Amino acid sequence: MKATSLHGFNVKDNGASTVGKVEPMLRDYGFEIDSDEADYGYFGLLDIRMRHGENRRRMLYRIAKALEDTDLLLTHSNGGHFGDLSLKMLPVEIQDRIVVVNISAAMNRKTEPSDATKAELNLCTKHDGWVKLSSILPFKHPWGRRGARGYSGEDGRVYNQFRNEVRNHSDWFLPEHIDMTFEDIIKFWEIHK
Repeated sequence: MKATSLHGFNVKDNGASTVGKVEPMLRDYGFEIDSDEADYGYFGLLDIRMRHGENRRRMLYRIAKALEDTDLLLTHSNGGHFGDLSLKMLPVEIQDRIVVVNISAAMNRKTEPSDATKAELNLCTKHDGWVKLSSILPFKHPWGRRGARGYSGEDGRVYNQFRNEVRNHSDWFLPEHIDMTFEDIIKFWEIHK
């Protein structure tokens, strides 16, 4: 079993303080972890807004290559957005295979899952002010309120779970919530693997 993690934007520690905190738990569970091949490095807000064209396509392609043999994709914040775009680049042979868990995803609520997605869980908290704020960015920004309000489309492969004891965007990874976050990921994995 292989798990790949994708961190959010404005992260200078390669996700060590967010999705990286779940990786040792996944490793103990039996997953091989890939946090390097899919790591897209530091992206600030202007990078997310302005970095288009060939550089962005190469970055998404590199993430997609890392996902080709992934069983579980774990994302946080903008990692959900980049993960979705990369999953949609996978070859048609990779259908209905990858279990996706988005934690406080900075994604539009109606963004449909890729064909490669077997099942998708959105861990949400109504207290996520960052994704609410990101949803009002002008000029058709792709971010949205999914991390606070969940998926609102009609694809039966996508589930929302609300944990309102989580009080902020990255609080899923605090010591008082990390075990709960891991349990939610593993319960979903066990049902949909």
